[in-house]
Amino acid sequence: MASNRSKWYVVWVGTEPGVCDSWAECEDRVKGYPGARYKAYDTQEDAIMAFRNGEDEMAILRAIARHEPARRINYEAIPEIVQDSIAVDGACAGVPGPMEYRGVDVPTGAELFHQGPFANSTNNVGEFLALVHALALLHQQGNNHTAIYSDSKTAIAWVRNRKCNSKLERTPENARSFELIARAERWLLTHEPVNRVLKWDTKNWGEIPADFGRK
Repeated sequence: MASNRSKWYVVWVGTEPGVCDSWAECEDRVKGYPGARYKAYDTQEDAIMAFRNGEDEMAILRAIARHEPARRINYEAIPEIVQDSIAVDGACAGVPGPMEYRGVDVPTGAELFHQGPFANSTNNVGEFLALVHALALLHQQGNNHTAIYSDSKTAIAWVRNRKCNSKLERTPENARSFELIARAERWLLTHEPVNRVLKWDTKNWGEIPADFGRK
């Protein structure tokens, strides 16, 4: 981040609640949004504290800061693992709390996509969105052979049923998560996934390669 920044902006109600590092980004989230709520702060720390408004701020920041690179392990030594594969995972600091998800290439550990954090969401939602993101990415590439690993039975079932059966309560803060859920469900209803979705065997193989390393 630039050190000469003059203001930080908090969006409580807008297209994507959160902390913005420029007025242009803040304006993009609140312009024309009914009942938008936002405010400028002099420092990033003040903005973060204002956005969280009573949550365990330090715990959340520590969790988000521990975004570790995907582990590079010789999975070729485990013949049961499909080498031509993507691993996906989600992470959430609190229930609900800031959620993010990512996908990595299993053989190399290269991060293929990373989204979030999204406010006031859940880990199951992140796992579901990560799976659909990977399916859509492979479909866009015309790739029908690469497998996708997830360590979440819940997310795999939701994808199989083409419905995110989350009990997450809708709030202004998590509007972005619900937008992504709706988009993912639409994709599942209008496409026929062909890539295999497989359960990662954590007990025998260790943590999934896309794990965020926050346990």
